[in-house]
Amino acid sequence: MKHRNIPRNECVTYVALTIPRGWFINKNEKRDDKLIMFTNQSEDSERCESIELDKKIQDLIERNASPHAKGVTPEAMPTHRNLCSPKTPGKTVSMAHFVQNTSRMIAAESSTKHEECAESSTRKNLTNSLEQKIKHLEKQRKELLEVNQQWDQQFRSMKELYERKVAELKTKLEAAERLLSTREKERHQSQREVGRQRDWTRDRLQREEKEKERLNEELHELKKENKLLKENNALLNKEKEHYECEIKRLNKVLQDALNIKCSFSEDSLRKSQVEFCHEEMITEMEVLKQQVQIYEEDFKKERSDRERLNQEKEELQQINETSQSQLNRLNSQIKACQMEKEKLEKRLRQMYFSTCNCGLVFHLQDPWVPTGPGAVQKQQEHPVSPQKRKSISRSTH
Repeated sequence: MKHRNIPRNECVTYVALTIPRGWFINKNEKRDDKLIMFTNQSEDSERCESIELDKKIQDLIERNASPHAKGVTPEAMPTHRNLCSPKTPGKTVSMAHFVQNTSRMIAAESSTKHEECAESSTRKNLTNSLEQKIKHLEKQRKELLEVNQQWDQQFRSMKELYERKVAELKTKLEAAERLLSTREKERHQSQREVGRQRDWTRDRLQREEKEKERLNEELHELKKENKLLKENNALLNKEKEHYECEIKRLNKVLQDALNIKCSFSEDSLRKSQVEFCHEEMITEMEVLKQQVQIYEEDFKKERSDRERLNQEKEELQQINETSQSQLNRLNSQIKACQMEKEKLEKRLRQMYFSTCNCGLVFHLQDPWVPTGPGAVQKQQEHPVSPQKRKSISRSTH
Protein backbone atom coordinates (compact mmCIF):
# COMPACT_ATOMS: atom_id res chain seq x y z
CA MET A 1 0.00 0.00 0.00
CA LYS A 2 1.41 3.45 -1.04
CA HIS A 3 1.41 6.31 1.43
CA ARG A 4 0.59 9.76 0.08
CA ASN A 5 2.39 12.89 1.36
CA ILE A 6 0.16 14.96 3.55
CA PRO A 7 0.74 18.78 3.44
CA ARG A 8 1.80 20.60 6.52
CA ASN A 9 -1.25 22.72 7.15
CA GLU A 10 -3.77 20.15 5.82
CA CYS A 11 -6.33 18.73 8.14
CA VAL A 12 -6.83 14.97 7.84
CA THR A 13 -10.30 13.71 8.48
CA TYR A 14 -11.23 10.02 8.83
CA VAL A 15 -14.65 8.90 7.87
CA ALA A 16 -15.83 5.51 9.13
CA LEU A 17 -17.89 3.74 6.48
CA THR A 18 -20.24 0.93 7.44
CA ILE A 19 -20.85 -1.57 4.66
CA PRO A 20 -23.94 -3.80 5.02
CA ARG A 21 -23.07 -7.49 4.73
CA GLY A 22 -24.87 -10.81 4.71
CA TRP A 23 -27.83 -10.00 2.51
CA PHE A 24 -28.78 -13.18 0.74
CA ILE A 25 -31.95 -13.90 -1.16
CA ASN A 26 -33.13 -17.49 -1.28
CA LYS A 27 -36.31 -19.23 -2.12
CA ASN A 28 -36.67 -21.09 1.12
CA GLU A 29 -37.75 -18.99 4.14
CA LYS A 30 -35.97 -21.24 6.61
CA ARG A 31 -32.66 -20.74 4.83
CA ASP A 32 -33.26 -17.00 4.81
CA ASP A 33 -33.85 -17.06 8.55
CA LYS A 34 -30.70 -19.09 9.09
CA LEU A 35 -28.63 -16.79 6.85
CA ILE A 36 -30.00 -13.69 8.53
CA MET A 37 -29.14 -15.17 11.90
CA PHE A 38 -25.59 -16.01 10.81
CA THR A 39 -25.09 -12.59 9.17
CA ASN A 40 -26.48 -10.83 12.24
CA GLN A 41 -24.03 -12.74 14.39
CA SER A 42 -21.15 -11.87 12.04
CA GLU A 43 -22.23 -8.18 11.92
CA ASP A 44 -22.41 -8.05 15.71
CA SER A 45 -18.94 -9.53 16.00
CA GLU A 46 -17.58 -7.13 13.33
CA ARG A 47 -19.17 -4.14 15.06
CA CYS A 48 -17.54 -5.18 18.32
CA GLU A 49 -14.19 -5.53 16.55
CA SER A 50 -14.55 -2.10 14.84
CA ILE A 51 -15.40 -0.48 18.17
CA GLU A 52 -12.29 -2.02 19.71
CA LEU A 53 -10.16 -0.78 16.77
CA ASP A 54 -11.56 2.72 17.15
CA LYS A 55 -10.68 2.64 20.82
CA LYS A 56 -7.13 1.48 20.03
CA ILE A 57 -6.67 4.25 17.42
CA GLN A 58 -7.87 6.87 19.86
CA ASP A 59 -5.42 5.57 22.49
CA LEU A 60 -2.56 5.73 19.98
CA ILE A 61 -3.47 9.30 18.98
CA GLU A 62 -3.57 10.37 22.60
CA ARG A 63 -0.18 8.78 23.26
CA ASN A 64 1.34 10.40 20.20
CA ALA A 65 -0.16 13.76 21.12
CA SER A 66 1.68 13.73 24.49
CA PRO A 67 5.20 15.48 24.43
CA HIS A 68 6.94 12.47 25.93
CA ALA A 69 5.75 9.76 23.57
CA LYS A 70 7.53 6.50 23.72
CA GLY A 71 6.90 5.03 20.31
CA VAL A 72 9.33 7.34 18.28
CA THR A 73 12.19 5.55 16.58
CA PRO A 74 15.36 7.26 15.39
CA GLU A 75 15.00 5.66 11.95
CA ALA A 76 11.69 7.38 11.34
CA MET A 77 12.95 10.86 12.11
CA PRO A 78 15.38 11.25 9.18
CA THR A 79 12.80 10.12 6.73
CA HIS A 80 10.34 12.75 7.93
CA ARG A 81 13.09 15.27 7.97
CA ASN A 82 13.92 14.47 4.42
CA LEU A 83 10.31 14.78 3.46
CA CYS A 84 9.71 18.10 5.17
CA SER A 85 12.75 20.25 6.08
CA PRO A 86 11.70 22.34 9.10
CA LYS A 87 12.75 26.00 9.29
CA THR A 88 12.56 26.33 13.03
CA PRO A 89 13.22 23.82 15.79
CA GLY A 90 9.69 24.18 17.23
CA LYS A 91 8.15 23.60 13.90
CA THR A 92 10.35 20.55 13.32
CA VAL A 93 9.20 19.00 16.58
CA SER A 94 5.53 19.62 15.79
CA MET A 95 6.04 18.41 12.27
CA ALA A 96 7.74 15.25 13.53
CA HIS A 97 4.87 14.62 15.88
CA PHE A 98 2.42 15.18 13.09
CA VAL A 99 4.29 12.85 10.71
CA GLN A 100 4.59 10.26 13.41
CA ASN A 101 0.87 10.52 14.13
CA THR A 102 -0.02 10.35 10.47
CA SER A 103 2.25 7.33 9.91
CA ARG A 104 0.70 5.59 12.82
CA MET A 105 -2.76 6.44 11.62
CA ILE A 106 -1.88 5.14 8.15
CA ALA A 107 -0.48 1.95 9.70
CA ALA A 108 -3.66 1.59 11.76
CA GLU A 109 -5.73 2.24 8.65
CA SER A 110 -3.76 -0.36 6.69
CA SER A 111 -4.17 -2.82 9.54
CA THR A 112 -7.90 -2.11 9.61
CA LYS A 113 -8.01 -2.60 5.84
CA HIS A 114 -6.15 -5.88 6.19
CA GLU A 115 -8.56 -6.90 8.91
CA GLU A 116 -11.50 -5.87 6.75
CA CYS A 117 -10.10 -7.92 3.84
CA ALA A 118 -9.63 -10.89 6.15
CA GLU A 119 -13.12 -10.39 7.50
CA SER A 120 -14.54 -10.14 3.98
CA SER A 121 -12.66 -13.31 2.98
CA THR A 122 -13.95 -15.07 6.10
CA ARG A 123 -17.42 -13.81 5.27
CA LYS A 124 -17.09 -15.08 1.73
CA ASN A 125 -15.86 -18.41 3.05
CA LEU A 126 -18.75 -18.43 5.54
CA THR A 127 -21.27 -17.63 2.81
CA ASN A 128 -19.74 -20.31 0.56
CA SER A 129 -19.88 -22.86 3.37
CA LEU A 130 -23.44 -21.80 4.16
CA GLU A 131 -24.41 -22.09 0.50
CA GLN A 132 -22.81 -25.55 0.38
CA LYS A 133 -24.68 -26.49 3.53
CA ILE A 134 -27.89 -25.12 2.04
CA LYS A 135 -27.32 -27.11 -1.16
CA HIS A 136 -26.57 -30.21 0.89
CA LEU A 137 -29.69 -29.62 2.99
CA GLU A 138 -31.73 -29.05 -0.16
CA LYS A 139 -30.39 -32.30 -1.57
CA GLN A 140 -31.23 -34.07 1.68
CA ARG A 141 -34.70 -32.51 1.60
CA LYS A 142 -35.25 -33.78 -1.95
CA GLU A 143 -34.00 -37.24 -0.96
CA LEU A 144 -36.29 -37.19 2.07
CA LEU A 145 -39.21 -36.17 -0.12
CA GLU A 146 -38.45 -39.01 -2.54
CA VAL A 147 -38.13 -41.46 0.35
CA ASN A 148 -41.37 -40.16 1.83
CA GLN A 149 -43.12 -40.60 -1.52
CA GLN A 150 -41.75 -44.14 -1.78
CA TRP A 151 -42.86 -44.87 1.78
CA ASP A 152 -46.28 -43.39 1.02
CA GLN A 153 -46.67 -45.58 -2.06
CA GLN A 154 -45.47 -48.64 -0.18
CA PHE A 155 -47.76 -47.86 2.75
CA ARG A 156 -50.75 -47.47 0.45
CA SER A 157 -49.93 -50.69 -1.41
CA MET A 158 -49.46 -52.57 1.89
CA LYS A 159 -52.68 -51.05 3.21
CA GLU A 160 -54.58 -52.20 0.10
CA LEU A 161 -52.96 -55.64 0.38
CA TYR A 162 -53.89 -55.98 4.04
CA GLU A 163 -57.41 -54.72 3.35
CA ARG A 164 -57.77 -57.38 0.65
CA LYS A 165 -56.40 -59.99 3.04
CA VAL A 166 -58.79 -58.85 5.77
CA ALA A 167 -61.70 -59.05 3.31
CA GLU A 168 -60.61 -62.54 2.23
CA LEU A 169 -60.25 -63.63 5.84
CA LYS A 170 -63.69 -62.20 6.62
CA THR A 171 -65.20 -64.15 3.73
CA LYS A 172 -63.36 -67.28 4.88
CA LEU A 173 -64.56 -66.70 8.42
CA GLU A 174 -68.15 -66.28 7.25
CA ALA A 175 -67.85 -69.44 5.15
CA ALA A 176 -66.35 -71.28 8.12
CA GLU A 177 -69.13 -70.04 10.38
CA ARG A 178 -71.75 -71.14 7.86
CA LEU A 179 -70.02 -74.49 7.52
CA LEU A 180 -69.82 -74.77 11.30
CA SER A 181 -73.52 -73.98 11.66
CA THR A 182 -74.40 -76.58 9.01
CA ARG A 183 -72.09 -79.08 10.69
CA GLU A 184 -73.71 -78.30 14.03
CA LYS A 185 -77.16 -78.89 12.54
CA GLU A 186 -75.97 -82.09 10.88
CA ARG A 187 -74.32 -83.15 14.12
CA HIS A 188 -77.51 -82.56 16.12
CA GLN A 189 -79.56 -84.37 13.49
CA SER A 190 -77.11 -87.26 13.30
CA GLN A 191 -76.93 -87.33 17.08
CA ARG A 192 -80.72 -87.61 17.25
CA GLU A 193 -80.72 -90.32 14.58
CA VAL A 194 -77.88 -92.16 16.26
CA GLY A 195 -79.67 -91.82 19.60
CA ARG A 196 -82.85 -93.27 18.11
CA GLN A 197 -80.90 -96.05 16.42
CA ARG A 198 -78.94 -96.69 19.61
CA ASP A 199 -82.18 -96.89 21.61
CA TRP A 200 -83.66 -99.21 18.99
CA THR A 201 -80.55 -101.43 19.01
CA ARG A 202 -80.50 -101.38 22.81
CA ASP A 203 -84.18 -102.39 22.95
CA ARG A 204 -83.54 -105.03 20.32
CA LEU A 205 -80.56 -106.36 22.24
CA GLN A 206 -82.62 -106.40 25.43
CA ARG A 207 -85.42 -108.30 23.67
CA GLU A 208 -82.92 -110.73 22.19
CA GLU A 209 -81.25 -111.18 25.56
CA LYS A 210 -84.64 -111.86 27.16
CA GLU A 211 -85.48 -114.29 24.36
CA LYS A 212 -82.09 -115.91 24.83
CA GLU A 213 -82.69 -116.24 28.57
CA ARG A 214 -86.13 -117.71 27.93
CA LEU A 215 -84.72 -120.18 25.43
CA ASN A 216 -81.92 -121.05 27.83
CA GLU A 217 -84.50 -121.71 30.53
CA GLU A 218 -86.56 -123.84 28.14
CA LEU A 219 -83.42 -125.67 27.09
CA HIS A 220 -82.55 -126.26 30.72
CA GLU A 221 -86.05 -127.58 31.40
CA LEU A 222 -85.90 -129.78 28.31
CA LYS A 223 -82.55 -131.09 29.44
CA LYS A 224 -84.08 -131.89 32.83
CA GLU A 225 -87.05 -133.63 31.16
CA ASN A 226 -84.67 -135.50 28.89
CA LYS A 227 -82.68 -136.60 31.90
CA LEU A 228 -85.86 -137.73 33.69
CA LEU A 229 -87.04 -139.55 30.57
CA LYS A 230 -83.68 -141.25 30.28
CA GLU A 231 -83.92 -142.32 33.91
CA ASN A 232 -87.51 -143.55 33.36
CA ASN A 233 -86.39 -145.33 30.23
CA ALA A 234 -83.61 -147.01 32.16
CA LEU A 235 -86.09 -148.08 34.86
CA LEU A 236 -88.52 -149.35 32.23
CA ASN A 237 -85.72 -151.23 30.52
CA LYS A 238 -84.84 -152.82 33.83
CA GLU A 239 -88.49 -153.70 34.44
CA LYS A 240 -88.72 -155.02 30.90
CA GLU A 241 -85.73 -157.23 31.47
CA HIS A 242 -87.23 -158.35 34.75
CA TYR A 243 -90.57 -159.08 33.06
CA GLU A 244 -88.87 -160.93 30.24
CA CYS A 245 -87.02 -163.04 32.74
CA GLU A 246 -90.24 -163.66 34.61
CA ILE A 247 -92.05 -164.56 31.36
CA LYS A 248 -89.31 -166.98 30.45
CA ARG A 249 -89.54 -168.54 33.87
CA LEU A 250 -93.34 -168.79 33.62
CA ASN A 251 -93.10 -170.25 30.13
CA LYS A 252 -90.69 -172.80 31.45
CA VAL A 253 -93.01 -173.57 34.35
CA LEU A 254 -95.94 -173.83 31.94
CA GLN A 255 -93.98 -176.13 29.71
CA ASP A 256 -93.11 -178.23 32.68
CA ALA A 257 -96.75 -178.26 33.73
CA LEU A 258 -97.83 -179.31 30.26
CA ASN A 259 -95.28 -182.04 30.28
CA ILE A 260 -96.51 -183.12 33.68
CA LYS A 261 -100.14 -183.05 32.39
CA CYS A 262 -99.23 -185.29 29.52
CA SER A 263 -97.54 -187.69 31.87
CA PHE A 264 -100.59 -187.57 34.15
CA SER A 265 -102.95 -188.35 31.24
CA GLU A 266 -100.89 -191.35 30.32
CA ASP A 267 -100.85 -192.62 33.85
CA SER A 268 -104.45 -191.61 34.76
CA LEU A 269 -105.64 -195.08 34.65
CA ARG A 270 -102.73 -196.25 36.58
CA LYS A 271 -102.66 -193.63 39.20
CA SER A 272 -106.06 -192.42 40.36
CA GLN A 273 -104.48 -190.88 43.32
CA VAL A 274 -103.00 -188.18 41.22
CA GLU A 275 -106.36 -186.61 40.36
CA PHE A 276 -106.25 -184.23 43.15
CA CYS A 277 -102.86 -183.06 42.06
CA HIS A 278 -104.16 -182.76 38.56
CA GLU A 279 -106.91 -180.42 39.67
CA GLU A 280 -104.41 -178.39 41.56
CA MET A 281 -102.28 -178.27 38.48
CA ILE A 282 -105.24 -177.09 36.43
CA THR A 283 -105.99 -174.32 38.85
CA GLU A 284 -102.32 -173.45 38.88
CA MET A 285 -102.28 -173.42 35.11
CA GLU A 286 -105.25 -171.11 35.05
CA VAL A 287 -103.51 -168.87 37.50
CA LEU A 288 -100.39 -169.02 35.39
CA LYS A 289 -102.39 -168.24 32.27
CA GLN A 290 -103.88 -165.23 33.98
CA GLN A 291 -100.41 -164.18 35.10
CA VAL A 292 -99.13 -164.62 31.57
CA GLN A 293 -102.02 -162.55 30.29
CA ILE A 294 -101.24 -159.89 32.87
CA TYR A 295 -97.58 -160.03 31.91
CA GLU A 296 -98.49 -159.73 28.27
CA GLU A 297 -100.65 -156.74 28.98
CA ASP A 298 -97.89 -155.22 31.06
CA PHE A 299 -95.41 -155.98 28.30
CA LYS A 300 -97.65 -154.39 25.69
CA LYS A 301 -98.19 -151.42 27.93
CA GLU A 302 -94.46 -151.13 28.54
CA ARG A 303 -93.83 -151.42 24.80
CA SER A 304 -96.34 -148.69 24.08
CA ASP A 305 -94.84 -146.60 26.87
CA ARG A 306 -91.37 -147.20 25.47
CA GLU A 307 -92.50 -146.27 21.99
CA ARG A 308 -94.21 -143.19 23.39
CA LEU A 309 -91.05 -142.32 25.34
CA ASN A 310 -88.93 -142.82 22.25
CA GLN A 311 -91.29 -140.63 20.27
CA GLU A 312 -91.20 -137.99 23.01
CA LYS A 313 -87.44 -138.31 23.09
CA GLU A 314 -87.25 -137.73 19.35
CA GLU A 315 -89.60 -134.77 19.68
CA LEU A 316 -87.50 -133.37 22.50
CA GLN A 317 -84.37 -133.86 20.41
CA GLN A 318 -86.02 -132.01 17.55
CA ILE A 319 -87.10 -129.24 19.93
CA ASN A 320 -83.56 -129.14 21.30
CA GLU A 321 -82.13 -128.92 17.80
CA THR A 322 -84.56 -126.16 16.83
CA SER A 323 -83.87 -124.25 20.05
CA GLN A 324 -80.13 -124.69 19.49
CA SER A 325 -80.47 -123.39 15.93
CA GLN A 326 -82.56 -120.47 17.22
CA LEU A 327 -79.91 -119.79 19.85
CA ASN A 328 -77.16 -119.84 17.23
CA ARG A 329 -79.24 -117.57 15.01
CA LEU A 330 -79.79 -115.16 17.90
CA ASN A 331 -76.07 -115.20 18.70
CA SER A 332 -75.27 -114.40 15.07
CA GLN A 333 -77.87 -111.62 15.13
CA ILE A 334 -76.35 -110.24 18.35
CA LYS A 335 -72.89 -110.29 16.75
CA ALA A 336 -74.26 -108.55 13.64
CA CYS A 337 -75.96 -105.95 15.83
CA GLN A 338 -72.74 -105.39 17.74
CA MET A 339 -70.78 -105.00 14.50
CA GLU A 340 -73.41 -102.60 13.17
CA LYS A 341 -73.26 -100.68 16.44
CA GLU A 342 -69.44 -100.45 16.20
CA LYS A 343 -69.73 -99.23 12.59
CA LEU A 344 -72.24 -96.59 13.65
CA GLU A 345 -69.98 -95.51 16.51
CA LYS A 346 -67.00 -95.26 14.12
CA ARG A 347 -69.06 -93.23 11.66
CA LEU A 348 -70.26 -91.03 14.49
CA ARG A 349 -66.69 -90.54 15.69
CA GLN A 350 -65.58 -89.64 12.17
CA MET A 351 -68.42 -87.14 11.93
CA TYR A 352 -67.50 -85.65 15.31
CA PHE A 353 -63.77 -85.38 14.56
CA SER A 354 -63.91 -84.30 10.92
CA THR A 355 -61.71 -81.52 9.42
CA CYS A 356 -62.70 -78.90 6.85
CA ASN A 357 -60.69 -77.64 3.84
CA CYS A 358 -59.68 -74.41 5.57
CA GLY A 359 -57.75 -76.35 8.24
CA LEU A 360 -60.14 -75.79 11.13
CA VAL A 361 -60.57 -78.72 13.45
CA PHE A 362 -64.00 -79.11 15.01
CA HIS A 363 -63.62 -80.63 18.46
CA LEU A 364 -67.16 -81.58 19.27
CA GLN A 365 -68.75 -83.17 22.30
CA ASP A 366 -68.38 -86.86 23.04
CA PRO A 367 -71.54 -88.63 21.78
CA TRP A 368 -71.36 -91.14 24.63
CA VAL A 369 -71.52 -88.31 27.19
CA PRO A 370 -75.24 -87.52 27.53
CA THR A 371 -76.59 -84.01 27.49
CA GLY A 372 -79.82 -82.58 28.80
CA PRO A 373 -81.73 -82.65 32.11
CA GLY A 374 -82.46 -86.42 32.11
CA ALA A 375 -79.09 -87.42 30.71
CA VAL A 376 -77.46 -88.30 34.04
CA GLN A 377 -80.26 -90.71 34.89
CA LYS A 378 -79.98 -92.33 31.44
CA GLN A 379 -76.23 -92.65 31.85
CA GLN A 380 -76.73 -94.29 35.26
CA GLU A 381 -79.36 -96.67 33.83
CA HIS A 382 -77.36 -97.52 30.69
CA PRO A 383 -73.67 -96.80 31.38
CA VAL A 384 -71.11 -97.22 28.61
CA SER A 385 -68.52 -99.85 29.43
CA PRO A 386 -64.80 -98.89 29.35
CA GLN A 387 -64.12 -101.67 26.81
CA LYS A 388 -66.52 -99.97 24.39
CA ARG A 389 -64.82 -96.63 25.02
CA LYS A 390 -61.40 -98.22 24.38
CA SER A 391 -62.63 -99.84 21.16
CA ILE A 392 -64.15 -96.50 20.06
CA SER A 393 -60.94 -94.62 20.82
CA ARG A 394 -58.86 -97.24 18.95
CA SER A 395 -61.18 -97.10 15.96
CA THR A 396 -61.00 -93.28 15.91
CA HIS A 397 -57.19 -93.27 16.20
